[in-house]
Amino acid sequence: MDFGNVNSLNNRVNLLSGNLLPILSGDYAFPLHWRVYNTVVWLIELIHTIALIFGLVLTPREKALKDGTVCVVVTLEASFMLTRLYRRRKLLERIIGKLNDILRDSDETMKDIVRSTLSLIIKPFTVYGIVSASTVIIWTIQPVTKAFGKDTFFYTDYNLPTAFTTEPFSRSVLLASTVVMTIGSVLLFLKKYGVDVYMMHLVLMLTAQYRYTAEKLTLLFRNSQRDDRVDECRDKTVCRNGTNWQTERELKALCRHHNTVLQISFMLRQLLSVNFSLLYVNSVFRFCFIGILMSTIPLLTFAEGISIILFSLGSVIQFFLLCSFVQTLSDASTKITDKAFDENWHQYGSSIKRTFLLLIMANNLKCQISAIEKFNLSLPSFMTIMNQSYSIALLFLRAN
Repeated sequence: MDFGNVNSLNNRVNLLSGNLLPILSGDYAFPLHWRVYNTVVWLIELIHTIALIFGLVLTPREKALKDGTVCVVVTLEASFMLTRLYRRRKLLERIIGKLNDILRDSDETMKDIVRSTLSLIIKPFTVYGIVSASTVIIWTIQPVTKAFGKDTFFYTDYNLPTAFTTEPFSRSVLLASTVVMTIGSVLLFLKKYGVDVYMMHLVLMLTAQYRYTAEKLTLLFRNSQRDDRVDECRDKTVCRNGTNWQTERELKALCRHHNTVLQISFMLRQLLSVNFSLLYVNSVFRFCFIGILMSTIPLLTFAEGISIILFSLGSVIQFFLLCSFVQTLSDASTKITDKAFDENWHQYGSSIKRTFLLLIMANNLKCQISAIEKFNLSLPSFMTIMNQSYSIALLFLRAN
Protein backbone atom coordinates (compact mmCIF):
# COMPACT_ATOMS: atom_id res chain seq x y z
CA MET A 1 0.00 0.00 0.00
CA ASP A 2 1.27 3.47 -0.91
CA PHE A 3 0.04 6.95 -1.81
CA GLY A 4 -0.33 6.09 -5.48
CA ASN A 5 -2.24 2.80 -5.40
CA VAL A 6 -4.87 3.36 -2.69
CA ASN A 7 -7.07 5.64 -4.80
CA SER A 8 -7.66 4.58 -8.40
CA LEU A 9 -9.93 7.57 -9.06
CA ASN A 10 -7.16 10.02 -8.20
CA ASN A 11 -4.67 8.23 -10.47
CA ARG A 12 -7.00 8.07 -13.47
CA VAL A 13 -8.23 11.66 -13.25
CA ASN A 14 -4.69 12.90 -12.69
CA LEU A 15 -3.66 11.33 -16.00
CA LEU A 16 -6.84 12.03 -17.99
CA SER A 17 -6.89 15.73 -17.02
CA GLY A 18 -3.24 16.14 -17.97
CA ASN A 19 -2.42 17.55 -14.52
CA LEU A 20 0.33 14.96 -13.94
CA LEU A 21 0.72 15.85 -10.27
CA PRO A 22 3.16 13.58 -8.38
CA ILE A 23 1.80 10.28 -7.11
CA LEU A 24 5.16 8.85 -6.08
CA SER A 25 8.01 10.33 -4.10
CA GLY A 26 11.50 10.76 -5.56
CA ASP A 27 12.52 11.44 -9.15
CA TYR A 28 9.61 9.63 -10.77
CA ALA A 29 8.78 10.80 -14.31
CA PHE A 30 5.55 10.05 -16.14
CA PRO A 31 5.86 8.04 -19.38
CA LEU A 32 6.55 9.99 -22.58
CA HIS A 33 3.07 9.51 -24.09
CA TRP A 34 1.44 11.06 -21.02
CA ARG A 35 3.81 14.04 -21.15
CA VAL A 36 2.95 14.55 -24.84
CA TYR A 37 -0.73 14.30 -23.94
CA ASN A 38 -0.18 16.90 -21.21
CA THR A 39 1.34 19.31 -23.76
CA VAL A 40 -1.61 18.84 -26.14
CA VAL A 41 -4.11 19.44 -23.31
CA TRP A 42 -2.44 22.70 -22.29
CA LEU A 43 -2.33 23.83 -25.94
CA ILE A 44 -6.08 23.19 -26.30
CA GLU A 45 -6.69 25.05 -23.03
CA LEU A 46 -4.67 28.02 -24.32
CA ILE A 47 -6.78 28.18 -27.50
CA HIS A 48 -9.96 27.76 -25.43
CA THR A 49 -9.01 30.59 -23.07
CA ILE A 50 -8.03 33.03 -25.85
CA ALA A 51 -11.28 32.35 -27.74
CA LEU A 52 -13.23 32.80 -24.50
CA ILE A 53 -11.57 36.15 -23.73
CA PHE A 54 -12.29 37.52 -27.18
CA GLY A 55 -15.84 36.16 -26.94
CA LEU A 56 -16.41 37.97 -23.64
CA VAL A 57 -15.17 41.22 -25.18
CA LEU A 58 -17.19 40.99 -28.41
CA THR A 59 -20.38 39.38 -27.09
CA PRO A 60 -23.13 41.67 -25.67
CA ARG A 61 -22.42 42.47 -22.02
CA GLU A 62 -25.51 40.76 -20.58
CA LYS A 63 -24.86 37.48 -22.42
CA ALA A 64 -21.17 37.56 -21.46
CA LEU A 65 -22.08 38.04 -17.80
CA LYS A 66 -24.64 35.22 -17.72
CA ASP A 67 -22.95 32.64 -19.94
CA GLY A 68 -19.22 33.24 -19.62
CA THR A 69 -18.36 34.26 -16.07
CA VAL A 70 -18.62 30.74 -14.58
CA CYS A 71 -16.04 29.51 -17.09
CA VAL A 72 -13.75 32.46 -16.29
CA VAL A 73 -13.91 31.78 -12.54
CA VAL A 74 -13.22 28.05 -13.02
CA THR A 75 -10.30 28.83 -15.36
CA LEU A 76 -8.70 31.19 -12.86
CA GLU A 77 -9.25 28.81 -9.96
CA ALA A 78 -7.86 25.72 -11.72
CA SER A 79 -4.87 27.61 -13.16
CA PHE A 80 -3.87 29.18 -9.85
CA MET A 81 -4.23 26.01 -7.79
CA LEU A 82 -2.29 23.90 -10.29
CA THR A 83 0.46 26.52 -10.55
CA ARG A 84 0.73 26.58 -6.77
CA LEU A 85 1.07 22.78 -6.60
CA TYR A 86 3.62 22.70 -9.42
CA ARG A 87 5.74 25.36 -7.71
CA ARG A 88 5.68 23.46 -4.40
CA ARG A 89 6.47 20.12 -6.02
CA LYS A 90 9.42 19.37 -3.72
CA LEU A 91 7.27 19.92 -0.65
CA LEU A 92 4.53 17.76 -2.17
CA GLU A 93 6.99 14.94 -2.82
CA ARG A 94 8.22 15.16 0.79
CA ILE A 95 4.64 14.77 2.04
CA ILE A 96 4.11 11.76 -0.24
CA GLY A 97 7.41 10.28 0.94
CA LYS A 98 6.40 10.57 4.61
CA LEU A 99 3.00 9.04 3.92
CA ASN A 100 4.62 6.19 2.02
CA ASP A 101 7.02 5.57 4.90
CA ILE A 102 4.01 5.12 7.17
CA LEU A 103 2.02 3.00 4.70
CA ARG A 104 4.97 0.76 3.87
CA ASP A 105 4.83 -0.85 7.32
CA SER A 106 1.08 -0.60 7.75
CA ASP A 107 -0.85 -3.27 9.64
CA GLU A 108 -4.35 -4.52 8.85
CA THR A 109 -5.94 -1.88 11.08
CA MET A 110 -4.32 0.93 9.13
CA LYS A 111 -5.19 -0.65 5.77
CA ASP A 112 -8.85 -0.95 6.77
CA ILE A 113 -8.99 2.64 8.04
CA VAL A 114 -7.29 4.03 4.93
CA ARG A 115 -9.64 2.14 2.60
CA SER A 116 -12.77 3.11 4.51
CA THR A 117 -11.71 6.77 4.70
CA LEU A 118 -10.89 7.02 0.98
CA SER A 119 -14.16 5.31 0.06
CA LEU A 120 -15.83 8.59 1.07
CA ILE A 121 -14.41 10.27 -2.03
CA ILE A 122 -14.38 7.57 -4.70
CA LYS A 123 -18.08 6.86 -5.29
CA PRO A 124 -19.60 10.35 -4.89
CA PHE A 125 -16.85 12.07 -6.89
CA THR A 126 -17.07 9.47 -9.64
CA VAL A 127 -20.80 10.13 -10.05
CA TYR A 128 -20.25 13.89 -9.86
CA GLY A 129 -17.50 13.75 -12.50
CA ILE A 130 -19.54 11.75 -15.00
CA VAL A 131 -22.71 13.82 -14.59
CA SER A 132 -20.96 17.21 -14.65
CA ALA A 133 -18.78 16.35 -17.66
CA SER A 134 -21.93 15.26 -19.53
CA THR A 135 -23.73 18.52 -18.70
CA VAL A 136 -20.71 20.56 -19.85
CA ILE A 137 -20.78 18.71 -23.18
CA ILE A 138 -24.54 19.20 -23.63
CA TRP A 139 -24.34 22.91 -22.79
CA THR A 140 -21.33 23.76 -24.98
CA ILE A 141 -22.20 21.59 -28.00
CA GLN A 142 -25.75 23.00 -28.26
CA PRO A 143 -24.96 25.53 -31.09
CA VAL A 144 -24.47 22.55 -33.44
CA THR A 145 -28.27 22.14 -33.47
CA LYS A 146 -28.54 25.57 -35.11
CA ALA A 147 -26.00 24.79 -37.83
CA PHE A 148 -28.47 23.58 -40.46
CA GLY A 149 -31.19 26.16 -39.89
CA LYS A 150 -29.36 29.06 -41.56
CA ASP A 151 -26.19 29.92 -43.45
CA THR A 152 -24.70 32.81 -41.46
CA PHE A 153 -24.04 32.96 -37.75
CA PHE A 154 -23.13 35.47 -35.04
CA TYR A 155 -21.40 35.47 -31.63
CA THR A 156 -24.76 35.27 -29.89
CA ASP A 157 -25.35 31.82 -31.44
CA TYR A 158 -22.76 30.31 -29.09
CA ASN A 159 -23.80 29.22 -25.62
CA LEU A 160 -20.30 29.84 -24.29
CA PRO A 161 -18.98 33.28 -25.43
CA THR A 162 -16.54 32.52 -28.25
CA ALA A 163 -14.79 34.45 -31.00
CA PHE A 164 -12.51 32.81 -33.59
CA THR A 165 -13.24 35.21 -36.45
CA THR A 166 -15.30 38.29 -37.26
CA GLU A 167 -19.06 37.97 -37.56
CA PRO A 168 -21.00 36.92 -39.52
CA PHE A 169 -19.27 33.60 -40.10
CA SER A 170 -20.08 30.39 -41.94
CA ARG A 171 -21.49 27.05 -40.86
CA SER A 172 -18.09 25.35 -41.03
CA VAL A 173 -16.60 27.94 -38.65
CA LEU A 174 -19.49 27.43 -36.21
CA LEU A 175 -19.12 23.64 -36.22
CA ALA A 176 -15.32 23.62 -35.90
CA SER A 177 -15.22 26.30 -33.19
CA THR A 178 -18.02 24.62 -31.20
CA VAL A 179 -16.16 21.30 -31.22
CA VAL A 180 -12.93 23.00 -30.09
CA MET A 181 -14.70 24.89 -27.29
CA THR A 182 -16.53 21.74 -26.17
CA ILE A 183 -13.28 19.78 -25.92
CA GLY A 184 -11.62 22.72 -24.16
CA SER A 185 -14.50 23.07 -21.69
CA VAL A 186 -14.46 19.35 -20.83
CA LEU A 187 -10.68 19.42 -20.33
CA LEU A 188 -11.00 22.55 -18.19
CA PHE A 189 -13.60 20.79 -16.05
CA LEU A 190 -11.34 17.75 -15.76
CA LYS A 191 -8.42 19.93 -14.63
CA LYS A 192 -10.52 21.58 -11.93
CA TYR A 193 -12.05 18.22 -10.99
CA GLY A 194 -8.65 16.55 -10.95
CA VAL A 195 -7.00 19.10 -8.66
CA ASP A 196 -9.97 18.93 -6.25
CA VAL A 197 -9.77 15.13 -6.11
CA TYR A 198 -6.00 15.30 -5.60
CA MET A 199 -6.23 17.79 -2.72
CA MET A 200 -9.01 15.82 -1.05
CA HIS A 201 -6.95 12.66 -1.45
CA LEU A 202 -4.19 14.36 0.55
CA VAL A 203 -6.68 15.54 3.17
CA LEU A 204 -8.28 12.11 3.60
CA MET A 205 -4.92 10.34 3.74
CA LEU A 206 -4.01 12.57 6.68
CA THR A 207 -7.46 12.02 8.23
CA ALA A 208 -6.88 8.27 8.08
CA GLN A 209 -3.65 8.66 10.06
CA TYR A 210 -5.40 10.59 12.83
CA ARG A 211 -8.12 7.95 12.95
CA TYR A 212 -5.51 5.20 13.07
CA THR A 213 -3.83 6.79 16.10
CA ALA A 214 -7.18 7.07 17.88
CA GLU A 215 -8.14 3.47 17.06
CA LYS A 216 -4.79 1.96 18.09
CA LEU A 217 -4.80 3.95 21.31
CA THR A 218 -8.23 2.59 22.20
CA LEU A 219 -7.26 -0.98 21.29
CA LEU A 220 -4.04 -0.68 23.30
CA PHE A 221 -5.81 -0.01 26.61
CA ARG A 222 -8.70 -2.34 25.82
CA ASN A 223 -6.47 -5.30 24.97
CA SER A 224 -4.33 -4.62 28.01
CA GLN A 225 -7.39 -5.06 30.18
CA ARG A 226 -8.28 -8.37 28.55
CA ASP A 227 -4.88 -9.99 29.07
CA ASP A 228 -4.58 -8.78 32.67
CA ARG A 229 -1.51 -6.62 32.07
CA VAL A 230 -2.80 -4.13 34.61
CA ASP A 231 -2.97 -6.81 37.30
CA GLU A 232 0.56 -7.88 36.48
CA CYS A 233 1.70 -4.31 36.90
CA ARG A 234 0.08 -4.19 40.33
CA ASP A 235 2.12 -7.25 41.28
CA LYS A 236 5.22 -5.48 39.95
CA THR A 237 6.55 -8.73 38.53
CA VAL A 238 6.65 -7.61 34.90
CA CYS A 239 7.66 -3.96 35.13
CA ARG A 240 8.97 -1.37 37.54
CA ASN A 241 6.97 1.36 39.34
CA GLY A 242 3.62 -0.07 38.27
CA THR A 243 4.23 0.54 34.56
CA ASN A 244 3.73 -2.24 32.04
CA TRP A 245 6.77 -2.21 29.77
CA GLN A 246 4.98 -3.66 26.73
CA THR A 247 2.10 -1.18 26.90
CA GLU A 248 4.55 1.67 27.38
CA ARG A 249 6.59 0.54 24.38
CA GLU A 250 3.49 0.40 22.15
CA LEU A 251 2.35 3.78 23.47
CA LYS A 252 5.73 5.33 22.62
CA ALA A 253 5.48 3.89 19.11
CA LEU A 254 2.06 5.53 18.75
CA CYS A 255 3.51 8.83 19.99
CA ARG A 256 6.25 8.65 17.34
CA HIS A 257 3.61 7.94 14.72
CA HIS A 258 1.55 10.89 15.94
CA ASN A 259 4.59 13.19 15.78
CA THR A 260 5.09 12.19 12.16
CA VAL A 261 1.42 12.88 11.44
CA LEU A 262 1.74 16.33 13.02
CA GLN A 263 4.76 17.06 10.82
CA ILE A 264 2.76 16.03 7.75
CA SER A 265 -0.15 18.26 8.84
CA PHE A 266 2.16 21.29 9.12
CA MET A 267 3.64 20.54 5.69
CA LEU A 268 0.17 20.07 4.21
CA ARG A 269 -0.86 23.45 5.57
CA GLN A 270 2.13 25.06 3.87
CA LEU A 271 1.15 23.36 0.63
CA LEU A 272 -2.62 23.91 0.55
CA SER A 273 -3.34 26.94 2.77
CA VAL A 274 -3.33 29.45 -0.11
CA ASN A 275 -5.30 27.09 -2.37
CA PHE A 276 -8.01 26.58 0.26
CA SER A 277 -8.30 30.31 0.94
CA LEU A 278 -8.62 30.95 -2.81
CA LEU A 279 -11.16 28.12 -3.06
CA TYR A 280 -13.26 29.82 -0.38
CA VAL A 281 -13.24 33.26 -2.05
CA ASN A 282 -13.59 31.90 -5.57
CA SER A 283 -16.53 29.69 -4.60
CA VAL A 284 -18.50 32.77 -3.54
CA PHE A 285 -18.22 34.19 -7.07
CA ARG A 286 -18.58 30.81 -8.78
CA PHE A 287 -21.92 30.07 -7.12
CA CYS A 288 -22.97 33.68 -7.63
CA PHE A 289 -22.50 33.36 -11.40
CA ILE A 290 -24.08 29.89 -11.41
CA GLY A 291 -27.13 31.54 -9.83
CA ILE A 292 -27.14 34.19 -12.55
CA LEU A 293 -26.85 31.46 -15.19
CA MET A 294 -29.80 29.62 -13.65
CA SER A 295 -31.93 32.75 -13.98
CA THR A 296 -31.79 32.27 -17.78
CA ILE A 297 -33.32 28.76 -17.69
CA PRO A 298 -36.86 29.90 -18.68
CA LEU A 299 -35.40 31.26 -21.93
CA LEU A 300 -33.50 28.09 -22.85
CA THR A 301 -34.35 24.78 -24.47
CA PHE A 302 -35.24 21.78 -22.32
CA ALA A 303 -31.83 20.11 -22.81
CA GLU A 304 -29.96 23.32 -21.97
CA GLY A 305 -32.09 23.93 -18.89
CA ILE A 306 -31.60 20.38 -17.59
CA SER A 307 -27.84 20.57 -18.17
CA ILE A 308 -27.59 23.83 -16.18
CA ILE A 309 -29.69 22.43 -13.32
CA LEU A 310 -27.64 19.22 -13.11
CA PHE A 311 -24.35 21.13 -13.32
CA SER A 312 -25.48 23.52 -10.58
CA LEU A 313 -26.62 20.71 -8.28
CA GLY A 314 -23.41 18.81 -8.93
CA SER A 315 -21.29 21.87 -8.12
CA VAL A 316 -23.12 22.44 -4.84
CA ILE A 317 -22.82 18.78 -3.81
CA GLN A 318 -19.14 18.69 -4.80
CA PHE A 319 -18.32 21.78 -2.74
CA PHE A 320 -20.33 20.41 0.18
CA LEU A 321 -18.20 17.25 0.04
CA LEU A 322 -15.00 19.33 -0.01
CA CYS A 323 -16.10 21.22 3.09
CA SER A 324 -17.24 17.98 4.73
CA PHE A 325 -13.86 16.27 4.15
CA VAL A 326 -11.92 19.21 5.59
CA GLN A 327 -14.32 19.24 8.55
CA THR A 328 -13.70 15.50 9.00
CA LEU A 329 -9.94 16.12 9.15
CA SER A 330 -10.40 18.87 11.72
CA ASP A 331 -12.65 16.67 13.87
CA ALA A 332 -10.31 13.67 13.65
CA SER A 333 -7.34 15.78 14.79
CA THR A 334 -9.15 16.87 17.96
CA LYS A 335 -10.66 13.51 18.95
CA ILE A 336 -7.59 11.29 19.11
CA THR A 337 -8.05 10.36 22.77
CA ASP A 338 -11.86 10.57 23.06
CA LYS A 339 -12.53 6.82 22.77
CA ALA A 340 -9.41 5.78 24.67
CA PHE A 341 -10.40 8.05 27.56
CA ASP A 342 -13.25 5.65 28.38
CA GLU A 343 -10.80 2.76 28.84
CA ASN A 344 -8.83 1.98 32.03
CA TRP A 345 -5.75 4.07 31.20
CA HIS A 346 -5.84 5.55 34.72
CA GLN A 347 -4.95 2.16 36.26
CA TYR A 348 -1.48 2.24 34.75
CA GLY A 349 1.68 3.72 36.20
CA SER A 350 2.63 7.38 36.22
CA SER A 351 4.72 7.18 33.03
CA ILE A 352 1.81 5.93 30.88
CA LYS A 353 -0.62 8.33 32.55
CA ARG A 354 1.67 11.26 31.84
CA THR A 355 2.11 10.24 28.20
CA PHE A 356 -1.63 9.82 27.73
CA LEU A 357 -2.34 13.23 29.29
CA LEU A 358 0.15 14.77 26.86
CA LEU A 359 -1.78 13.15 24.00
CA ILE A 360 -4.98 14.67 25.40
CA MET A 361 -3.29 18.07 25.36
CA ALA A 362 -2.22 17.42 21.76
CA ASN A 363 -5.92 17.38 20.84
CA ASN A 364 -5.71 21.17 21.04
CA LEU A 365 -3.40 21.10 18.00
CA LYS A 366 -6.36 21.32 15.64
CA CYS A 367 -5.44 20.57 12.04
CA GLN A 368 -6.57 23.63 10.10
CA ILE A 369 -5.41 23.85 6.49
CA SER A 370 -6.41 27.44 5.62
CA ALA A 371 -3.97 30.14 6.68
CA ILE A 372 -6.82 32.52 7.56
CA GLU A 373 -9.49 31.40 10.02
CA LYS A 374 -12.21 33.31 8.20
CA PHE A 375 -11.48 31.47 4.95
CA ASN A 376 -11.33 27.99 6.46
CA LEU A 377 -13.42 25.34 4.71
CA SER A 378 -15.94 23.65 6.99
CA LEU A 379 -19.64 22.81 7.11
CA PRO A 380 -20.53 26.20 8.69
CA SER A 381 -18.48 28.01 6.03
CA PHE A 382 -20.41 26.09 3.33
CA MET A 383 -23.64 27.77 4.43
CA THR A 384 -21.88 31.14 4.72
CA ILE A 385 -20.61 30.86 1.14
CA MET A 386 -24.05 29.88 -0.17
CA ASN A 387 -25.64 32.88 1.55
CA GLN A 388 -22.98 35.29 0.29
CA SER A 389 -23.28 33.96 -3.26
CA TYR A 390 -27.06 34.36 -3.21
CA SER A 391 -26.79 37.96 -1.99
CA ILE A 392 -24.22 38.94 -4.63
CA ALA A 393 -26.24 37.24 -7.40
CA LEU A 394 -29.33 39.26 -6.41
CA LEU A 395 -27.30 42.47 -6.60
CA PHE A 396 -26.05 41.62 -10.09
CA LEU A 397 -29.54 40.74 -11.34
CA ARG A 398 -31.07 43.93 -9.91
CA ALA A 399 -28.26 46.02 -11.38
CA ASN A 400 -29.09 44.66 -14.83
